[in-house]
Amino acid sequence: MQTRIAALLFTLFACTRMRLIETEINELKLVVLEMAEHVQLQMELLTKALHQMDTMTLDKIRKKEKEIDAFDTNIDRRCARIMALYQPVANDLRFVFSAVKINGYLEQIGDLVNYVARKTMKFEEPLDPALLEELKLRDMLIQSNEILGLALNAFFTENPGLARSVFPLDDAVDEQHRQNYITLARYCQLNPENAATYIQLALNQKNIEKMADLGVAIAEEALFNTDAVIYRHSDIKSAHRREQVPGPQSDTMGGAAMPANYSE
Repeated sequence: MQTRIAALLFTLFACTRMRLIETEINELKLVVLEMAEHVQLQMELLTKALHQMDTMTLDKIRKKEKEIDAFDTNIDRRCARIMALYQPVANDLRFVFSAVKINGYLEQIGDLVNYVARKTMKFEEPLDPALLEELKLRDMLIQSNEILGLALNAFFTENPGLARSVFPLDDAVDEQHRQNYITLARYCQLNPENAATYIQLALNQKNIEKMADLGVAIAEEALFNTDAVIYRHSDIKSAHRREQVPGPQSDTMGGAAMPANYSE
């Protein structure tokens, strides 16, 4: 009888714990989504401001940075609480790990947006429209925001195919980034007196390219969450970019193969 009662109490405790962790994780998802919406709105505002050289919008972007920082702290605390109170395993553990990293990536994107807005406000003279058209900074921002949106959608819907779809978009941003360095070097030779402005534009476009890279990093976390495979710093990522092979079921760390369900 005592054994039976103990088993019933254990089952009740396990079911209650399961409901609690599900509630915590669902709340975590909502907060991460809200943070992502704020970051994407900042990117949209920056796209508009760069196109119109709108200093009021640029200043608005700078003032909203603290909101993103507050989300960053909130999400870190929520993840720490889930880890401490519920000791999640398998899918839940992967989700919390990914949420911690995605939170960091989103905060970095927010910082990059703020940097570009702040530096753009300091340009003393209007920029050459022909140069801006050639650099395509607005297009790079639009593509970076699209990458971020697809990656976040892939993460929350657990869609690995959607996550892999960001790689060609990132390649396009990378190519424009490389071309921009060539363009700015040419302008420096033609107008050396404006070299400081061109150098700052090079830094701005590098930070926009970094936004796209962080979106790709979120897509890689989406793949980790669904496949239980670490894709960064490996030939697996290159294989997916080339679309020559289907998603692998293993990864290597330190030379030792890890099965796809290693965290189970």
